[in-house]
Amino acid sequence: MKLLFLNFTLFLLTVSFTFGQEIKHSDLATATRGEFTSYVASDNAVYKIGDRIKIGVPSSNKTFAFITEGDGILLPITNLTAASSGQETEIKKIWVVGNKRAGYSVSFRTKGITGLSNYTIQFENALATGEVKGFGMTSDEALAELKKAKDKLDLGLITQEEYEKIKADLVKYIK
Repeated sequence: MKLLFLNFTLFLLTVSFTFGQEIKHSDLATATRGEFTSYVASDNAVYKIGDRIKIGVPSSNKTFAFITEGDGILLPITNLTAASSGQETEIKKIWVVGNKRAGYSVSFRTKGITGLSNYTIQFENALATGEVKGFGMTSDEALAELKKAKDKLDLGLITQEEYEKIKADLVKYIK
């Protein structure tokens, strides 16, 4: 009985270390393979299991290069078609793939639109090509929002405290 309890305790510790973590894009150079509960992407936005992300437009002709559909067991793995553009999909799994020689990257498994299939998203590539729309902002977008907030402050539409809060939220995107 003690052996069973010890094995179960070790299992729980392993699960909490493997699945209870956040991985950052900046940590991928020294990452190891595994599953994570959240990911801080190159756009500085945090993506978590359960979040919904929007599918953008295909980067190559009529199919997505970095988003596939199917699991290879029940359904064949195929590139997602342009018909899925604009749809939202829910993040079900975040994991790091790769090796030291080739490098590591983050993939998301998301719930397919019909519920019968799942999508696999090579996240950073999909984000860079517009195949997914990120939560973050570009430096120019954040700067434009900050200027709008400053105009509102100057016009007396928001308080200095509200402006400082907006600024704190946006400054992480400004390079």
